[in-house]
Amino acid sequence: MKTILSISIVAALATTFTACSTAPVWESNFGDATRQVRAAQVIDPDAPSRNTEIGQTDGKAAAGAMTKYAESHGYAVKEGKQPLLAIPTNGSR
Repeated sequence: MKTILSISIVAALATTFTACSTAPVWESNFGDATRQVRAAQVIDPDAPSRNTEIGQTDGKAAAGAMTKYAESHGYAVKEGKQPLLAIPTNGSR
């Protein structure tokens, strides 16, 4: 009985160790496809080093650009509205 038990333990251990040794080597290439696609999407990787100026746009031009963009794509331009319920802030009721 002890020999059958010891043989089964040895067989289980041998199966376990051989299963671990024949694992495929997927981890060595993990993420390569993602890195290749991301690199292909970058047109000019050195652009940030050459473009050191900060772009300047005044508020009127930016607001006009946002309004024209919204209109060209069919978005409704929302105007600021007064609140429906005025809450007193000076402490009086």
